[in-house]
Amino acid sequence: MKKLMCLFGVIGGLVFMSLTSGQIQAADANAEVQYSVNKINPGQEVDASSPFFDLKAKAGTTRQIQARIYNPTDKEITVKTRLLTTFTNDSGQIAYTQTAKRYDPSLKYRFNQIASLARGSDKVTVPAKSNRVVRATINIPKNFDNGVILGSWYFEKTGQGTNTATKGVNINQKYSYALAVKLTAKEIAQPKLTLGKVTPGLRNYRKVVLATIRNPEPAVVSKLKLTTKVTKKGSTKVRYQNKSDHLIMAPNSSFTYPTFLDDQKMRAGDYTLTVTATTTDSKWSKKTWRWTRDFTITSEQARQNNQKAKNDPAAPISIWWYVLIVVVIAGLSAGIVYFIMKRHHHDA
Repeated sequence: MKKLMCLFGVIGGLVFMSLTSGQIQAADANAEVQYSVNKINPGQEVDASSPFFDLKAKAGTTRQIQARIYNPTDKEITVKTRLLTTFTNDSGQIAYTQTAKRYDPSLKYRFNQIASLARGSDKVTVPAKSNRVVRATINIPKNFDNGVILGSWYFEKTGQGTNTATKGVNINQKYSYALAVKLTAKEIAQPKLTLGKVTPGLRNYRKVVLATIRNPEPAVVSKLKLTTKVTKKGSTKVRYQNKSDHLIMAPNSSFTYPTFLDDQKMRAGDYTLTVTATTTDSKWSKKTWRWTRDFTITSEQARQNNQKAKNDPAAPISIWWYVLIVVVIAGLSAGIVYFIMKRHHHDA
């Protein structure tokens, strides 16, 4: 018992050391950030108090925007900047710091294609305890007279992301800033969401049915709630379901929403997906969409996804293993009793 307690004590000590090491390194990483970015108010905004660029947009005109990079440290820093087109990521949130692998076909104007950085604003060196101003120009399309264009101005200090490993703790963190840039001609009268392709697949090695939710209109759709149910075709019994709220979609974008099978096997057959989407965004009266889509899971799709998934149920234990265990225990018990009785008879 004492040895067991000592072992637990050693394990607990190692866990504490690892956690402490991670906390110290995380604190060091936080200390290295030491820079900030703020917009310079450009005027003619929908909401001038907004921390991002909330610009009124008139077709065929040009807008200039500026941001100030602050460096309060004792060393000069270098910051790289980029202009990005926003999209809706697979978590159902607007991505301001990444580049999409593909864009929805409805997207006519990409922010990174209508905006450009001033010379020297893509990479700027900021002296110690100083600041620098960077600039960008936006050429608003001639035919843009309805809806919203959404993008971002992304900032990242160079020299970040050095891997540090101590006592099994590995930290590789980067700190960046993204200022949203919203161009509004006028809000559209009503949002319009649609259901795209429905397919079986994997999401982070988990078996799912993926439904493509599309926002083909130039509008940000926030306060979005989704509910999905999967049944066998012709049946009302729900086999799989999912529910999410607080989703938000970028203008003219799409994303794939998963319905997880959890620990159930994916099986070939004909199925029906029912989707309900609701937005309570204050720009419009409450809006609800309902879609029903039949789809098929082939034997090959089921086989491949079950094979690659990491959340399959464990194979059931055969009843014969239980029988064998009982027989072995009974045999051992009988042997022990026989040995004791024989020894007792011999002693007598």
